[in-house]
Amino acid sequence: DVATNGIESFTPLPHYNGEAYQGGEKWPDDTLGWVQLTAMGGHPGNTHDHAVIRRWTAPVTGTIDISGRIAHERTEGDGVMARIISSRHGLLGAWSVHNNQADANFYSIAVEAGDVIDFEVDIKVGLSHDTFNWSPVISLNQNNETTVEPRSWDAKAEFAAPYEALPIPLTPWEKYAQVLLASNEFLYVD
Repeated sequence: DVATNGIESFTPLPHYNGEAYQGGEKWPDDTLGWVQLTAMGGHPGNTHDHAVIRRWTAPVTGTIDISGRIAHERTEGDGVMARIISSRHGLLGAWSVHNNQADANFYSIAVEAGDVIDFEVDIKVGLSHDTFNWSPVISLNQNNETTVEPRSWDAKAEFAAPYEALPIPLTPWEKYAQVLLASNEFLYVD
């Protein structure tokens, strides 16, 4: 929502082509238009209703540092509008880039488990040559009473295909049966 600088709704992009998430197999998509998200950046959709968003959800409580550079490298068009929006703190920053770049760095932002940070890019006025580069890095410092465990997420390095369901973990009884079947007494019968 341009008026409130907030995210009105979020829907994951439905198609992954091996290099990018986008609206469908064909790009531009008939419904979602030019919207595309890649490891390096992407392209916003045809209207403000179809901004491209890279979303990060805090796994634990702590503080985060955000670093990254937003770049629009074309002289054509009017550039893009980029924003970082926190579900807890609201708009953290906004940048208008056209044939230039801007640093998007924030430090010691408090987050709680489940908080969302959105890296949103949309068209400024018109749709024209709106490809951008922006692969932010988030560093988390988990503040426990006994330990501080840093963890980092790199949008470029960790960009991947859709999450594949993990195998269902074994129940305690299944684990017990597996240990019994692997014991020497079971394997070696006199």
